[in-house]
Amino acid sequence: MIFAIEEINNSTELLPGIKLGYQIYDSCASIPVAVHVTFQLSSGLDPVFYTGDNCSQSGTVMAIVGESGSTRSISMSRIIGPFNIPQVSYFATCACLSDKQQHPSFFRTIPSDQFQVDALAKLVKHFGWTWIGAIRSDSDYGNNGMSSFLDAAQKEGICVEYSESFYRTHPRSRIQRVADIIRRSTAVVVVAFTALGDMRILLEELSLKPSPPRQWIGTEAWVTDPDMLRFSFCAGAIGFGIEKSVIPGLRDFLLDLSPSKVAASPVLTEFWEEEFNCRLGQRSATEINACDGTEDIETIQSPYTDTSQLRITNMVYKAVYAIAHAIHNAMCQETHSITQCDKFTSIKSKQVLTQLKKVKFSQNGYDVSFDANGDPVATYELVNWQQSESGSIELVTVGHYDASLPVGQEFHINRNLTWMEGGTQVPLSVCSDSCPAGTRKVLQKGKPICCYDCILCPEGEISNATDSPECFPCSKEFWPNAKRDTCLPKPVEFLSFNEGLGIILAAFSVGGACLTIITAAVFHRHRTSPIVRANNSELSFLLLFSLTLCFLCSLTFIGAPSEWSCMLRHTAFGITFVLCMSCVLGKTIVVLMAFTATLPGRNFMKWFGPPQQRMTVVSFTSIQVIICTLWLVLSPPFPMKNLTTYKERIILECALGSAIGFWAVLGYIGLLAVFCFVLAVLARKLPDNFNEAKLITFSMLIFCAVWVTFIPAYVSSPGKFTVAVEIFAILASSFGLILCIFAPKCFIILFKPEKNTKKHLMNKTPDAGGSAYEGGVLLSVCEQFAKFASLSDWTTESWATDPDMLRFSFCAGTIGFGIEKSVIPGLRDFLLDLSPSKVAASPVLTEFWEEEFNCRLGQRSATEKNACDGTEDIEMIRSPYTDTSQLRITNMVYKAVYAIAHAIHNAMCQETHSITQCDKFTSMKSKQVLTQLKNVNFSQNGYDVSFDANGDTEATYELVNWQKTETGYIELVTVGHYDASLPVGQEFRINRNLTWVEGGTLVPLSVCTDSCPPGTRKMLQKEKPICCFDCIPCPLGEISNATDSPECFPCSKEFWPDAKRDTCLPKPVEFLSFNEGLGIILAAFSVGGACLTIMTAAVFHRHRTSPIVRANNSELSFLLLFSLTLCFLCSLTFIGAPSEWSCMLRHTAFGITFVLCMSCVLGKTIVVLMAFKATLPGRNVMKWFGPPQQRMTVVSFTSIQVVICTLWLVLSPPFPMKNLTTYKERIILECALGSAIGFWAVLGYIGLLAVFCFVLAVLARKLPDNFNEAKLITFSMLIFCAVWVTFIPAYVSSPGKFTVAVEIFAILASSFGLILCIFAPKCFIILFKPKKNTKKHLMNKNQF
Repeated sequence: MIFAIEEINNSTELLPGIKLGYQIYDSCASIPVAVHVTFQLSSGLDPVFYTGDNCSQSGTVMAIVGESGSTRSISMSRIIGPFNIPQVSYFATCACLSDKQQHPSFFRTIPSDQFQVDALAKLVKHFGWTWIGAIRSDSDYGNNGMSSFLDAAQKEGICVEYSESFYRTHPRSRIQRVADIIRRSTAVVVVAFTALGDMRILLEELSLKPSPPRQWIGTEAWVTDPDMLRFSFCAGAIGFGIEKSVIPGLRDFLLDLSPSKVAASPVLTEFWEEEFNCRLGQRSATEINACDGTEDIETIQSPYTDTSQLRITNMVYKAVYAIAHAIHNAMCQETHSITQCDKFTSIKSKQVLTQLKKVKFSQNGYDVSFDANGDPVATYELVNWQQSESGSIELVTVGHYDASLPVGQEFHINRNLTWMEGGTQVPLSVCSDSCPAGTRKVLQKGKPICCYDCILCPEGEISNATDSPECFPCSKEFWPNAKRDTCLPKPVEFLSFNEGLGIILAAFSVGGACLTIITAAVFHRHRTSPIVRANNSELSFLLLFSLTLCFLCSLTFIGAPSEWSCMLRHTAFGITFVLCMSCVLGKTIVVLMAFTATLPGRNFMKWFGPPQQRMTVVSFTSIQVIICTLWLVLSPPFPMKNLTTYKERIILECALGSAIGFWAVLGYIGLLAVFCFVLAVLARKLPDNFNEAKLITFSMLIFCAVWVTFIPAYVSSPGKFTVAVEIFAILASSFGLILCIFAPKCFIILFKPEKNTKKHLMNKTPDAGGSAYEGGVLLSVCEQFAKFASLSDWTTESWATDPDMLRFSFCAGTIGFGIEKSVIPGLRDFLLDLSPSKVAASPVLTEFWEEEFNCRLGQRSATEKNACDGTEDIEMIRSPYTDTSQLRITNMVYKAVYAIAHAIHNAMCQETHSITQCDKFTSMKSKQVLTQLKNVNFSQNGYDVSFDANGDTEATYELVNWQKTETGYIELVTVGHYDASLPVGQEFRINRNLTWVEGGTLVPLSVCTDSCPPGTRKMLQKEKPICCFDCIPCPLGEISNATDSPECFPCSKEFWPDAKRDTCLPKPVEFLSFNEGLGIILAAFSVGGACLTIMTAAVFHRHRTSPIVRANNSELSFLLLFSLTLCFLCSLTFIGAPSEWSCMLRHTAFGITFVLCMSCVLGKTIVVLMAFKATLPGRNVMKWFGPPQQRMTVVSFTSIQVVICTLWLVLSPPFPMKNLTTYKERIILECALGSAIGFWAVLGYIGLLAVFCFVLAVLARKLPDNFNEAKLITFSMLIFCAVWVTFIPAYVSSPGKFTVAVEIFAILASSFGLILCIFAPKCFIILFKPKKNTKKHLMNKNQF
């Protein structure tokens, strides 16, 4: 400062001819000292202007440079501001000093902390630190600076783990507590907004006990101080500092010290003696030697001589020059490039203040100016504490911050930084690691927003950014990848030619078509042969053509559905199958007509010749063509993307368009199949060599079994399996037709040509019985008030209880806290005790009197008012002066006076023997009153008065409400109380009803966003306060059960949200039960089947001596009926809630009973074969297969299944399981197989016996009909095999309880097939044709 003033005084350009004087004071960093000096300066204004060269006697203060501390500068500014004395600080950075309302004359050359906190927040954000600790000085500098920093940090998304304050004068325990918090914290980065002295004390405390490494972020107050570099554990610290600068000539000025100059200054004397360890002058004898004059200041290294880091020094330099320029502009004028200053001009500090606001100059390359707030342009250096090779810490400038640059360009780093412990990688300081893409942040309860958990995005949703607060659902045709960070197109699934299933089905389709073509070629090659000609070759070729189309039409079901393929596949299938059925029907009618025509007097063939046959085929086919045409015209099938069956993939399928059209097509085919089957059955007794009706009957049985099984399999199969089931049904029925009808003929043509003669075909010797010759198709089958307020406010006592404010009627309903109203006895009488003489003695009372009574007192200037005549009565008026019903602040004054009086009393008076004596001659100081005031504790008019350690009284408030009266006026009504001395939660009490804005009785609503109801969660709106949010419905499978829930949480595995998604309800448990329609129907058929079997057994038992029962092995028949009863009843074990025992019982009982059944059927078939062999000469086979062997056969075959089931139950038995994967919203209670090998072994063994039985039955098909039940067994085995072959794909593809329903359906269908095919014809003869139930009829071999 002295250097700058001397430089100015020697300048010929700045204030030429005028010398500046100065007086330097040391505040000793003490507020009282600073205030004391400020009062001296402000009250020492000397009206005398000295014109001489010696200005030392002048008391005129033009400006003040200082103070260095913000708190002291605030105190000084409040004192000198009213006097318009400019104050220029070089180190007071508190942003509060920029408030020109509070500090009108304050300027500074150092940037405001507001710029520094913005820079610090950007710095922390730049390095990705979101979890920091914060410490501050407990002063205006620290508290205001940290408050601004926390606001800026919050805007940048930075969270603070702790924010602690301390001051160097605090007890050591307070400093230790702050140090311990730093040691224990999880935040690696610590921002220290502290003064130099405070930071030094804290670091000294931290150095006493090792602590985890911390990355320190400092402010300009301490981070650039060279003395702080001794704390090596802070190596890597970074922070903003005032730019270092060069002041030419300063070093020479500082080094220009002679002993005389040093001796003239106490400060320099102390410095000199400390640096050279000697004493100057005649000082008291000490061990230190006297200085001898050889001391050289240039040889020492100290902060005094080091001018390489001029930071704050330059701020002082610029402050002095700014004041000099302001005085120059006020006193000097430039005329013809010559500056002239009138040193005799008297200027006032206000002129300097005015000019100071306008100064703008450059000194040593540094621009100096002030904005409207008295602040300079903010520029900082970013400094880094780096460890040198020698191990010492040095201060390195690594970047700059210039607030005048455009947004985003202020911050610039131009050198590498080193971090804590010498690291080169930016340290990590976060509460929670970043959430990767595919997850979302869920705030941890009760912690800042930077502390969160990373939750995997719900199914069907993704997040594609790090730290995403939300997951968002993919569009309908997209699905997340495995990481759930990208929406990928859902795989489109359809039955294609490139997959195994499609290739197999296509191969069978093409193979079937080729087989049909080969058959047609064989027939065409031998078209003149008797067997081709005898079987209506024209219809046979047409049937082969239609079968070729049937095989090929299944190819239209494979591949991606298109508009044309969807229409083609169903219509082509419907038309070709009807063409096929029409041909089979025509062949069956021809057989019937041909046989009927051979009878005397019959000539039916003329009515059903070739033209009629063609017409029949065309007519039946035309009806299907019409049905298909109407379907295509009105509502045709179309390709559709099925997005509901599977969420994770798209099923590309053909929608039916009109379900009525589809089922009409199928129904018509079924109608023709039934008609064909009936005609074939009627033709079963025709001569065998001429009759192909038996073959048609076989084919129709297969056709019907396949398509009846198709219906439930088609309905229950999901996705592409629906198409696969339909193709399987087409192929199975087509193969059934071609193999049953044409395979025997081709066999004769190719391998038995001797039978392909007219003689053989016309031979009527009965080597085989009648049956039926061609068949048909049987088609299937918020808190209290927290959410409210509009214009109403919770206000403060400063205005809510002021009676004058009640005139603003639009504020009716206002609520707020006010000081408790009270009563002061005698006050009203005191106020009303006014006489004209008392009033005239007080200007205030005079003004009040004249205004209230509209008159004038005494000899005043002439006005329109009349003179007061003394009749005015103060008691007659109503005014705040006379109203003592709302004494609030008045009572505070009353208690304050009494508190001081009690303090003085306690200091001056003593009580002796209940008599109080005060010594009025005792000299008393204010400090004594201060001491006593801390201890006062008394009661006055029922109000307790005392002070706590902070000088505060107990906090009690009234809750007041502005309520409108019936007359329309607003009155102040006390509606509640607040007492801070009560326990937590009991302080606040409302005891009266409130009225709200516009006189309403309902609490008004005042929220940024309405509360989020249960079932939703809050999602903060970007760049808005936390009270502004959107309400997002909880994802599928998650709930929120509280209002304004920040998160949704998933239900446990066995629970699922309700429709509102606010409660987890137990998932409905689904199984095939006796209470639902499907279960009731299946149970009814099971019981019905068992009853039918029992009734059959009763009929057989009643007629057990009849020939037909005895001839058909009655023992095995009864055992078969018994096993069939068990088969029907075992299906009941599949219905109902699975249990451990029912799961083991249902599969094993089913397996054993069906094997018992198959063993009986096998035994019966073997008996038929053996019986026929026994009738041949020289054969006595029956002795090898009598009743004991039959029983042994049944027991042996059944025992194998028992062993398989036993191993299954022992090693890995079925068990009840809750299936939580098939459907997310419900539980499928089912029986897990335990061992899939065991299950398929049981089924496989049953299939093996069925195939064996079928082969034996086919071998026995040529036996005499009346003696032979092998044909019936063959029919039953065909049905059995068709049902169970179709069962396998249906079982695998059916979900949930439909799996059980398919299995029960297969059990019932095969059981009904067995009982109806084997026993129904015999019961019919026993009950309705008793004439045939004779030994003669059974043994008659010349019937035909």
